Amino acid sequence: MPDGFEESTPEAFVERVGEFYARIGMPRIAGRLLGWLLICEPPHQSAEQLSDAIGASRASISNMLRLCMGSGLVESMGQPGERKTYYRVRPGAWAAALHDSTAKFTAMREIAEAGLAVLGDAPVEQRGRLEGMRELYGFFEEEFPTLIRRWKETHED
Repeated sequence: MPDGFEESTPEAFVERVGEFYARIGMPRIAGRLLGWLLICEPPHQSAEQLSDAIGASRASISNMLRLCMGSGLVESMGQPGERKTYYRVRPGAWAAALHDSTAKFTAMREIAEAGLAVLGDAPVEQRGRLEGMRELYGFFEEEFPTLIRRWKETHED
């Protein structure tokens, strides 16, 4: 069992995902919602089912669904003969989310370059933090698309 994960229940898993999201600056409820969608059966759930499953208000579920859909991790869907909207983890969501990180790497590299331009001929010690940032994000910007491509070649139909 992973460190710090004492219970192996659906509730404990959902809470663990919620806690992870909270640590990375996202709403804990969004993480809990995503955690439930990762393990629930059937894999698509209505807003009412999500509310009942994770013990959050319908308003909170609605807000978190918008957030998760905006990030591309969750999608809405219908079921034949039903008027309800259902939600599920979007197929391929993880690779797509990581692929989107490339744009963030580019943005961070560009921010470091802008900072270096501001510093001009400042001493090496002062420029060092930004140079390290630029090098790291430049490396990820260059290498990450290759990793995503390799993943897709071996894991997607």
